[in-house]
Amino acid sequence: MTAPDRSRRLSITLPEDVAKVLDDQPNASAYIAESLRMRTRRETALRVVRDAGYEITQEGVDRMRARLDEMAVRRRDREQRHAA
Repeated sequence: MTAPDRSRRLSITLPEDVAKVLDDQPNASAYIAESLRMRTRRETALRVVRDAGYEITQEGVDRMRARLDEMAVRRRDREQRHAA
């Protein structure tokens, strides 16, 4: 059985651009909590990959993003052809 979720009130100072993002959120605390959880999952995944012997570079990330963008364009084009 897991412990019930507990909350703590924190007072933080944020850069203006970040604070403006929170202004548009109906629940800033939930938004921040989910953002931190996502970052933690990302850091854990990166650590696992690095521990497995892979080196992640910005160049490699950019190259993979470009490949994924190209695939998305091809998929969209194929779906449009089939819809016509």
